[in-house]
Amino acid sequence: MFRKIVSNLSFSPALVGQLGFYAKRLRKEEATRRLGLIFVVLALIVQSLAVFQAPESANAANQNDFVAGGIGKSINNFLAPYDANSNNLRDVMNYTGITRQEIASTTYSSWLTGETLSWGFQPRYSAAQGEHVVTITGASGNAITTAYARPNKLFYKGSKTQRVYGFVGHSQKMGWFALVSACGNLVTTSVPPIPTPPTPPVTPPVVTKITQSKTATNITQGSVNATTVLAKASDRISYTITVKNEGNTEQTVKFEEHLADVLEYATLTDNGGGTFTGSTKMLVWPDVKLAAGASDSRIFTVRMLDTIPATAQGASDPSSYDCSMVNVFGNEVTINVNCTTPKVVERVVTELPTTGPTENMIFAGLVLAVAAFFYARTRQVSTEVRLIRRNLSAGTI
Repeated sequence: MFRKIVSNLSFSPALVGQLGFYAKRLRKEEATRRLGLIFVVLALIVQSLAVFQAPESANAANQNDFVAGGIGKSINNFLAPYDANSNNLRDVMNYTGITRQEIASTTYSSWLTGETLSWGFQPRYSAAQGEHVVTITGASGNAITTAYARPNKLFYKGSKTQRVYGFVGHSQKMGWFALVSACGNLVTTSVPPIPTPPTPPVTPPVVTKITQSKTATNITQGSVNATTVLAKASDRISYTITVKNEGNTEQTVKFEEHLADVLEYATLTDNGGGTFTGSTKMLVWPDVKLAAGASDSRIFTVRMLDTIPATAQGASDPSSYDCSMVNVFGNEVTINVNCTTPKVVERVVTELPTTGPTENMIFAGLVLAVAAFFYARTRQVSTEVRLIRRNLSAGTI
């Protein structure tokens, strides 16, 4: 259009009106493209921040972790709390027989879940699923803390091919072992044998057998088995835990409930006479003496939150905020939660397409180059129009 007007100006001076109209149109186009260029530059700045400031998970730490927040890619982030014996970390490693030198000699690598065991400080599964309750003892046999070792594949819906990243090493006592980068948790292929206690004096045989069991009822949905329906917002769920003494002598039994996973989606409304500790998420009742063959039960109630959280699944503990409430007391009780759409998408699309910083910056640079080209072209044509109009007024055209 511009070329046509300019080429015919010398033959038809009346076209100067169209040239003026074209000049006004160019000024509007220049303003629009300038604004577009500004927005492209701003978008590039935001993209740069996203590239150079790595995002962090909103659920990056868990009470199950050996090292809160993980150890990243530096083994020193594990050795520091080990030396300070934070969270009884050194006691746990001493119990397994893994030395500080063996920890310091590890290298950053990855491994498949396979049949490995993942350790932690909170129970997640049942003994029938392979979870081991490990009482950590000191050199004199005194109990220090409790750890739990369970098949690593359970955290990934039973997958043995999930790749895990962290530090891999070899122990003279335990053989192959690893430390998970995201949480610092120990991974082994076996559990150390229980230390052999001193030989007790000969006494009449005593049969000790304590069994635990648990059920859950969704009161809101018609008092049905809570494991058979989706738990919805504001639902009331009643748990019943039972202990039975199947031995031949009186035993003192404990009633303890680990509610960390349940309380991600619910609140405790009736503790059933127990004492709840918020820091550990544990509900505890006084010890009870049960005669041989006797049993006793405790009942407590939780209420689902009014709004089901859309919190991202745990980075260090994949069972955290995974749209299910898992609770173990002898047997496992798993209640699936009616999660919101973002969580459904998270479960279906477990990993976003790989787009590294190089690809993102190249794409942003191309967009910037195109926007800058069209803006510069508009300015150039606008300048040419002004020159032509000035030469036309001076009579040189």
